[in-house]
Amino acid sequence: MAKSIASRVPELIAAVAAVVGLVVYLITSTTGYLAGKEMNVLPIVCTVLAVVALLAMVAAGPRLGELANDALLIASEVLLVVSFALFTLDRVSLAADIYFIPVNYPASEQSALNISLVGVVAYLVAIVLLIVKAFTAKTARGTASITIEDGTAPAVA
Repeated sequence: MAKSIASRVPELIAAVAAVVGLVVYLITSTTGYLAGKEMNVLPIVCTVLAVVALLAMVAAGPRLGELANDALLIASEVLLVVSFALFTLDRVSLAADIYFIPVNYPASEQSALNISLVGVVAYLVAIVLLIVKAFTAKTARGTASITIEDGTAPAVA
């Protein structure tokens, strides 16, 4: 059981980072400069589904099988990328106002953007961890070794 949890550390960290990104999205969307504006619900749904998929992978572990684990990993990765993209697109107008039209913007607008950057980075951390996990998970399972007991070279067919 301990080995199974140790091999699932990237998924756990990605789930925590995704939750942090979601909390930042919710806070910046409902308070401060963006309080009265319409909030997109799709990043919330995608992030919750991705976290549920990651926690299912961690909880079920090797009992799911390789195909189910791969499907959950890919699904959670896609859902987090969608959440990241929508979160970032919702904040493009803030960045445009602050960086490209730097005249008379309220301080609360810059605060909303700065806090949103924390959420964007949290989503990026989750996405990168899952990408690394996807490319390294297979190499750990499929290693082979050749042992020579009598000192002669093995015959190649």
